[in-house]
Amino acid sequence: MTQQALTLDALRVLETIARRGSFAAAAAELHRVTSAVSYTVQKLEEDLDIAIFDRSGHRAKLTAAGKMLVERGRDLLAASNQLVEDARAVAGGWEPQLAIAIDQVYPEQLLLPLLTRFYATQHAENANTNVRILAEVLTGPWDALESGRADIAIGSGQIALPKLFRRRKLGSVSFIYVAAPTHPIFAADPKTLDAENYRAIAIADTARLRPAHSVRLSVQQPILTVSSFAAKIAALEAGLGIGTMPTALAREALARGSLQQIPITVKFDRAELYLAWRVEPNGRAKQWFLQQLLGDC
Repeated sequence: MTQQALTLDALRVLETIARRGSFAAAAAELHRVTSAVSYTVQKLEEDLDIAIFDRSGHRAKLTAAGKMLVERGRDLLAASNQLVEDARAVAGGWEPQLAIAIDQVYPEQLLLPLLTRFYATQHAENANTNVRILAEVLTGPWDALESGRADIAIGSGQIALPKLFRRRKLGSVSFIYVAAPTHPIFAADPKTLDAENYRAIAIADTARLRPAHSVRLSVQQPILTVSSFAAKIAALEAGLGIGTMPTALAREALARGSLQQIPITVKFDRAELYLAWRVEPNGRAKQWFLQQLLGDC
């Protein structure tokens, strides 16, 4: 077998034959003569030392090995086409991937109009930029940004970042303490109520490299850690503990009566939101999103 036997052109010929059903139809689509298509297949069979087509019947049929080549070859052909498109996009300044890490306290629906505008204004040169939204918690957005998992981050808290990053304040999110209406905390005397005696429901910090953080009244307060706000709401509604919730995210549960606000004042009633990004590199998609987000500040 020669080192260059399996080429993209040979895979393209096999895929076209399989899809069109005959050598002649494949030749027509590829703008080649049928003999040239047949020669490509025969040469490939010789080089690989395998039978790709079974010619014992009236019409040549793919062997098991031939089917495998066609099926996996389609993935390689798609990857090669995508590689070309990505190269063209990069040459035009558009990055093939853009990752935005957002703290779960940031209302994700605020990004939907932004994404709608981005896709509505796409041209052929940036149509292949794939946007990925990463849902993070606590220091997770900053960890994603520093580690290179994200190009842009939206998070809460003024975390120190190296000089190669820039940051801008976006606004703030208000929090309230809530629990299920049947939770014992509502039977306690408000004058002597000590919320630290009740289990806190918290969401795990998604940071991978930074030290993990948790939000509770004190280190003595018992804690149940879950993985998302959906899980936190479910745990709160089940009466498993008390916890802070962004006011906007708690509104629906409060309206249906599955959660109730706890009349206590705590220091975690508001969190500042920040937008951060790495100064370099600056692809055109990243620049576009930063301009839109900074324009909304």
